[in-house]
Amino acid sequence: MNNTLQTFQYKQTPLHYQDIGKGKPILLIHGFLENHSMWENIIKQLAPTCRCISPDLFGHGNSPALGYIHEMKTYAEALSQLMQHLQIKEFTVIGHSMGGYVAMELLQLYPNMITDLILLNSTPLDDSPEKKENRERAIRAIQKFPDAFVQMAVRNLFLVEDQLRLQKEIKHTVNEAQKCSHQAIVATLKGLKERTNHQETFVKAKCNKLVIAGKRDQIAPFEKLKEAIQGSKAKLLSFKGGHMSHLEFPEEVNLALSNFLKLN
Repeated sequence: MNNTLQTFQYKQTPLHYQDIGKGKPILLIHGFLENHSMWENIIKQLAPTCRCISPDLFGHGNSPALGYIHEMKTYAEALSQLMQHLQIKEFTVIGHSMGGYVAMELLQLYPNMITDLILLNSTPLDDSPEKKENRERAIRAIQKFPDAFVQMAVRNLFLVEDQLRLQKEIKHTVNEAQKCSHQAIVATLKGLKERTNHQETFVKAKCNKLVIAGKRDQIAPFEKLKEAIQGSKAKLLSFKGGHMSHLEFPEEVNLALSNFLKLN
């Protein structure tokens, strides 16, 4: 499998991405403090029959920050231009956490481009007032205690009882998160705080929809998510886990993706 990163220019800023496999095009969008490497296990499963494009969003991985605020809409516009550059007119989108928020912006801006949408531990809802206050506290924390913030932010994505079982995965996730500059983290937190509520967009979207959720997810609470997607005709698959289903239940998530995309 060719893991070489390629580069696309957006507003004179390089966006790095991986392009692996041939067949059904799939855009994989990582979450906050993550990068393209989070998809490694899933891409191994999909690449034999799919073309997997996995970018490093601005401020993550190898892609530098873009300005003082990373709006979800800006991410979406950059990715739409990337797909046009690759001459891909229709594609599947899989978004983890923040990647799902970006996917929702793509869906609203370019609904005819997306054939299948998969939200992985994500939600079409915007931040609650309490969550917005937490974002502000996080911005202050990253400015005072950057290393401690990254360690804590990543560990909080995993359930307490999984800290030992998934210690290798947690260490890797922390290492990748530390590649984000402090400026990039602040810019992204500001964008997360100001993102739009896309519940109506999700419910009305005509593409095939799958939501993979953790029943104990503290980032995208399950009951609120279940209520938000009512009437959307989306398939809902839930696990007795937290926010990192692809690491907590890797085989089950891979199987769900293959079944949903009819790759078997």
